[in-house]
Amino acid sequence: HFYTLIDASMSMDFGDPTKLDYAKQLAAALGFIGLVRADRVRIETLGQKPSERGPVLRGRHNVWRMLNYLQSIAPGETVSLAQGVKNFCIRNPGKGIVMLISDLMDTEGYETALRYFVSNEMDCYVVHILSQEEIQPEVKGDLKLVDCEDEDVAEITVSAPLLARYQQTLTAFTRGAQEFCTHRGMHYMLANNKLPVA
Repeated sequence: HFYTLIDASMSMDFGDPTKLDYAKQLAAALGFIGLVRADRVRIETLGQKPSERGPVLRGRHNVWRMLNYLQSIAPGETVSLAQGVKNFCIRNPGKGIVMLISDLMDTEGYETALRYFVSNEMDCYVVHILSQEEIQPEVKGDLKLVDCEDEDVAEITVSAPLLARYQQTLTAFTRGAQEFCTHRGMHYMLANNKLPVA
């Protein structure tokens, strides 16, 4: 079994291309490899209910079915990362390989979510997607920031010291996620939306 679990929350609808579009491209490439190898491929999103399973695909003749399914995935799911992964594990209790594609941005953190994979004894790969705009923001001056998921508002003045603190926080966030995964036998990869999929 090869599973791809896609984060389709509003925070993934950012960047050019959006992180969600990049996630779907990556899922398509990995799914194609699985289909060619005659693996059982299943693609799901975090927002699916425990009873809603994604289609099981096998064989290269299912490529168009897979692509159509990926095309139908839209941003806007409101489930937390932890609840989404928990529901996935309920739907898919057997062993297999799971590829989580997410920006890991959740007010509750990512740790509880990733622990569900460990308890489910799945071989887990975490693709941590950030947009180039998040990695190297090109902003300055007075800004009003609105959180796309909870509509929290913050007014800031962007300065060189603030950008330096932002870079430190971002580095700590990505390193923390990598270390968390490594210590639990999960594979971690940081990707940005400008990195070619093929």
